[in-house]
Amino acid sequence: MKESPNRNTEGKPIVGPEVQDTSGPNLLLVGVITRPHGVKGEVWIKIINKADKFLDGQTSKVLLGMRQVPYELESFRVHRNGLLVKLTGCDDRNNADILRGSKVFISVDQMKPLRPNEYYVTDLIGLSVFTENGEHIGDLSEVLPTGANDVYSINGEDGEILLPAIKSVIKSVDLMERKMTVRLMPGMRKS
Repeated sequence: MKESPNRNTEGKPIVGPEVQDTSGPNLLLVGVITRPHGVKGEVWIKIINKADKFLDGQTSKVLLGMRQVPYELESFRVHRNGLLVKLTGCDDRNNADILRGSKVFISVDQMKPLRPNEYYVTDLIGLSVFTENGEHIGDLSEVLPTGANDVYSINGEDGEILLPAIKSVIKSVDLMERKMTVRLMPGMRKS
């Protein structure tokens, strides 16, 4: 992939090596523009944090790239596990293609409040993960979005463990203590 002038190469990885989170305490990384869509300037965004949790009719501005250039948001809609966005001033495919690779941020003051037991991906990355018996099995390194539920990738001494983000497996999340407690089902751990 060619390097975009808005592409940021600093920060910690969220989903794979190509996505870096450089959002500060007042910004949330929404995703990455991966391609133009159609000929009228829309772009398709690979969602990093679930857009439906914070984008609503009140969201009017996004910030792009490491320089966090502000763009007015004309419209957005969920499309094929991503987000189609129309930005003011981006009126054709060529302008949209220039934005390819740009990270998309929104200000925290534009976010809808989270419901109980909902978390932003950036808050979960790095949590220490323990079984109900107190055994440390590793740290949460990646959140993989799937159709039904997210999957948490836990990396520890025994390698990677993939845990579905469902109530029967994820027992508690304590962001203050940076700790997650889980119940491992048979077959989740390598023998």
